[in-house]
Amino acid sequence: MTSASIFIHRKSCQSVWLSRILAFAAGVSMVTGSGSAAAQSAEEQAVQNTVNQFFQALAERDRALLASITLPGSLNISTSVSNRGVAEIRIQNYKQLLDNLGGEGPALLERVWNPTILIRRDIATFWAPYDFHVNGVFSHCGIDSFQLIKRQEKWFLTNLSWTVERENCEVSPLGQPAF
Repeated sequence: MTSASIFIHRKSCQSVWLSRILAFAAGVSMVTGSGSAAAQSAEEQAVQNTVNQFFQALAERDRALLASITLPGSLNISTSVSNRGVAEIRIQNYKQLLDNLGGEGPALLERVWNPTILIRRDIATFWAPYDFHVNGVFSHCGIDSFQLIKRQEKWFLTNLSWTVERENCEVSPLGQPAF
């Protein structure tokens, strides 16, 4: 899978003028120059590219790519509810995350839409609903919440958190995935 096959749609923003005023007043990264309310700034695009590489690494089971975009020491946390209705938290360290992608395994596809990207200097947060498919079959949905840090002009994933939801999933505006 290439990053071009991962479809990401940006939430519509309020007017461009309001975005410009907020960006100036708050000093945060917001849409400012393209004339399109749905356009991403260069920094938002760079964050989005790192996130897309994460999904590419999952799909291709590419440990080297994953290692190149995550920082050692990162923490990865998922929350879910068991069949018995008990809240569960799964915590993986950096090594465990990389080891989970090693070798052969099922085909994985994660798709996100309507991301919210917040940036302040050299930290960023990516938040988006997602759906997840294993071997071409829907598995679950949820929310991705990824934290990133910028070092030497490149964005790296530092912490990944997500919910695993098997019921009441929002229908993806991306339609059915092509496998």
